[in-house]
Amino acid sequence: MTPTTLTRPATLGLPGHYYTDAAIFAQELNTLWRSTWQFVGRVEDLQRPGDYLTSILGAEPILVIRVTDGSLRAMHNVCPHRGARLLDGQGNCGLLRCPYHSWTYDLEGNLLGVPQQNLFPGLDKTAIHLLAARVETWGGFVFVNPDPDGESLSSYLAGFPDYLLAYSHAYEDLREVDRWSYEEAINWKLIVENYVEDYHFTTAHAESLKFFDFKGIRSLPTGRHTQIYVPYADPELDEAGQRRSKPEPMSYQGYIFPNLMVNTAGDHVSVFRVLPLDALRTRTEVIMYQTPAQMETTPLDLAELRANFNRVMEEDFAVCRLLQAGVGSRAYQVTQLAEERELGIAHFHQVLSEYLGTP
Repeated sequence: MTPTTLTRPATLGLPGHYYTDAAIFAQELNTLWRSTWQFVGRVEDLQRPGDYLTSILGAEPILVIRVTDGSLRAMHNVCPHRGARLLDGQGNCGLLRCPYHSWTYDLEGNLLGVPQQNLFPGLDKTAIHLLAARVETWGGFVFVNPDPDGESLSSYLAGFPDYLLAYSHAYEDLREVDRWSYEEAINWKLIVENYVEDYHFTTAHAESLKFFDFKGIRSLPTGRHTQIYVPYADPELDEAGQRRSKPEPMSYQGYIFPNLMVNTAGDHVSVFRVLPLDALRTRTEVIMYQTPAQMETTPLDLAELRANFNRVMEEDFAVCRLLQAGVGSRAYQVTQLAEERELGIAHFHQVLSEYLGTP
């Protein structure tokens, strides 16, 4: 018997194996995650010389440290001797000491000392440094590009933050008030695609996000990124239905390629950081910020806020799990994308193709 051939119409989107294939995931690590600007922390985390934080950008261990002249330095968190990780977490140090063989480096990554240096005839310490990365800031947010020769942050952001400035609070004044994360058996791209489209809101979030005017949402591709204007159904009322002390006309939201989402509210700002663990697992961090003025005038009930976020995030993860379950089917296809409501997906795929090539 001749096997039946599945006839498909012309498709949009990515092939299903892009959401499951370890080889595609490895290609992503070697291209976009090594050459894009990614959020790692806040300036207030790095106030004194020696203050540092660490992060993993794709598969690249990175450290950011405040050096003695007051500037920030970003370096690959890898000892040039044998590749051991130098620092973990966040803290303060006077120098960098490898935990494996005690090679030491100054705060700028220059090699200072090698135990039993006589074992390395001809070693030129001045020629050994930690590999640099690029670090810059916007609005108090610290961004790192693992590629030391990459473009500037302002060029990379391509004007994305400009519309955020309509928010009535200064981003430089934000301070972290809460943080938690979710880990799901979902490819990171499905989580991004779900964020940059609002076509699912009336189905998945009809009750949980009813304070937004779904019909008024507009997405605007900007460079590699997507600005998302989300008006309130009633600008005078907050998410809990309470009267706003200072009404905001909308929630300024958006996606910064490859893995950061920004969301403003009248009394806080939240960011989502999407961290791919492998082709089939993703951790999503949620970080809450308030300015001192917001803390004073509208202190958050953090337990209630987290519960509300858990509800919305579970609604999103539930549909993403359905997508993940479907991409392996021989019937999987994307034949249509809504012109406005799914515009962000088409743009995301276009940007991906610049790094990965056309599927």
